[in-house]
Amino acid sequence: MFCKNCGVKVKSGSKFCQSCGQEVKVGRFTLLRARFFEWLKDHRKAILIISGVILFFVIVSAYDEYSTSPSSPQDFSSSQSNSYNQEEIASSVVNIFCPSTRSEEEASGGSGTIIDEEGLILTNSHIVPQDETNIFVDDTGCLVVLPDPVSGQPDEVFLAHPIVIPGISDNYDLAYMQIYSAFYDEEEAKYAGTYPRVFPAFDDTTRCRNENVQLGEPVRIFGYPAISGGYSLTITDGVVSSFPGEGLIVTSAKISHGNSGGLAVDRHGCMIGVPSMFRADEAESLGIIISTELMNSFSDEVSKYINSLEN
Repeated sequence: MFCKNCGVKVKSGSKFCQSCGQEVKVGRFTLLRARFFEWLKDHRKAILIISGVILFFVIVSAYDEYSTSPSSPQDFSSSQSNSYNQEEIASSVVNIFCPSTRSEEEASGGSGTIIDEEGLILTNSHIVPQDETNIFVDDTGCLVVLPDPVSGQPDEVFLAHPIVIPGISDNYDLAYMQIYSAFYDEEEAKYAGTYPRVFPAFDDTTRCRNENVQLGEPVRIFGYPAISGGYSLTITDGVVSSFPGEGLIVTSAKISHGNSGGLAVDRHGCMIGVPSMFRADEAESLGIIISTELMNSFSDEVSKYINSLEN
């Protein structure tokens, strides 16, 4: 501090200026501040050492937290991982059953996804009873069951015609079904659904951020596997396990009989493909997904096929 009379620096604690003898009047706050800074000056070396030690432990702690946090995308167990309405997606995934005209034993079924509001469904070709040249489904077609999106239980039942494109469906194992009527339940003497209607079509255009699927990213499968009863919508989670080539995706998410033709999405609710089969050994099983890349190629070839018929 300094003398207000002559401006000479006064030693801390002095009551009189050593230069002019003027009494030094110091307020309590000023005195405490002066003593504090003098203490800092006297203990500067110790303070620097302690500050360095504290900074070291802060850096180490931050590094440990970063190194133990997952570098891959969050899985579906994280409350922050899902950025979509699951009920909206669930409502579009249907259960399919196709009776065979050849025998009851050849009846087949699986899953499908409604892709437009008029009731067009994308599914696997192999769930339709057929051989290399014929489809063994009569004019009634196949049963399509829409779920309650909250419970996954069967809600409404409709009839649909399978649309298998010669050659193309076999190459991609993809086909369509078109809903044309509600199913009439003779026992209940009423229709099991409302038709015509606007169907809950799957649409990821507002949330699909990136279609480039990455190794290790989370996958969620929607479908009707026989292992869970085959009647209720079932959801399983996993990750992208590998890319074996030819537009296929291998996943650790559980896929079994009945999942075929269903829906695979990423954590944003973006469609990454159609679950189609699984591979298993005595220890583990891995699911196979037909990627959106193959789906787009299938759609392009179908369009060319239809154009050729019209011309």
